[in-house]
Amino acid sequence: MPTPSAQITLYLSARDKIIALPSGTGRRWAETALNLAGITENHDQIHTLPLDDQAKARQALTHLHQAALDCQVTITTHPRPYLGDIAETIAMELPGHWQADTTDLRHQQDQDHLRDFLWESGVLYGLLESARLGFAAILRDGGGTELLLVERPSDGSYVAGAMMVSPDHLQVTGPAPRSVIASDARLMTRFIQTRLLPDYERALHLSRLHEMERDLRWAQGTHEPGTYDPREVEHALYRYRSHAAAVIAMLRDDQPLPADRSLFLERVEDGLSLDEQDTLDPEALANAQAVWQADGEMLLELARAATPPPITPTPAQAPSPGPRAQPLAPTAPPPATGIGTSPRR
Repeated sequence: MPTPSAQITLYLSARDKIIALPSGTGRRWAETALNLAGITENHDQIHTLPLDDQAKARQALTHLHQAALDCQVTITTHPRPYLGDIAETIAMELPGHWQADTTDLRHQQDQDHLRDFLWESGVLYGLLESARLGFAAILRDGGGTELLLVERPSDGSYVAGAMMVSPDHLQVTGPAPRSVIASDARLMTRFIQTRLLPDYERALHLSRLHEMERDLRWAQGTHEPGTYDPREVEHALYRYRSHAAAVIAMLRDDQPLPADRSLFLERVEDGLSLDEQDTLDPEALANAQAVWQADGEMLLELARAATPPPITPTPAQAPSPGPRAQPLAPTAPPPATGIGTSPRR
């Protein structure tokens, strides 16, 4: 039986630290070597070596060199920036209050889990399904939008796509937002702003319209007493109210509104009690149902007219292949800030 392979990939972070990624079928030996060297997991369960104390860091790398030899672990350095740094740079440059969380994809099932929550089924889906990725980062805007960022192993480019919206808030039916590909953080930030997020907002808008129209048509139908559960009406109205709030906000932000249209939106907003809690008292509920059926069609027409046009990306130049990770020379002694490759025995 062949000896299980074990590898440690070192990433130099711009945040004065080295990130170590254990991998391979013999991953536990790589983790053992890291633990013996004192390179432990941080709160994100990522092996991290701070570089603020150079002497201590150099000693840890020397110990890692020896532990890797003992555990038959190969060590390589990654030629590209650490994905967590790229994600944090993008989060800082995007408008609003974005945060980036980076995770170590320890096992294939970690990638499968992310793939299950990915909205699209294109390039990013294929990478999660067939490529072995070391890290993934999730960008969150605090309002429910989540984007997934990975590095494509074949050329070192970055791929970002939208995560699925929670089905508790919306059943997505609009065309999935298309992932974007860029060679660096600056270009990725621009593509997210000009392509991915507009595509995402359009898909959300179309999905909201679909649910609003479905629920309105159901409410406008004739229901014989005893043939439906009254709670179904409340649930449908709850969905409509949540979508109406987003649609009204979009209509107001889109452009200056004529006076009559502004008054109409105020009337609908007040009638649906959009500033109230989720549960309405009987009087407010009856009033909301009346406004829903009387003005729901007009609100839908205004929302349809305000549907953003499809995003047409300009042809992008294919990124040039990036350098591949290379093992450090096996015969060289450990350098001041690096570590030599441990030969297989």
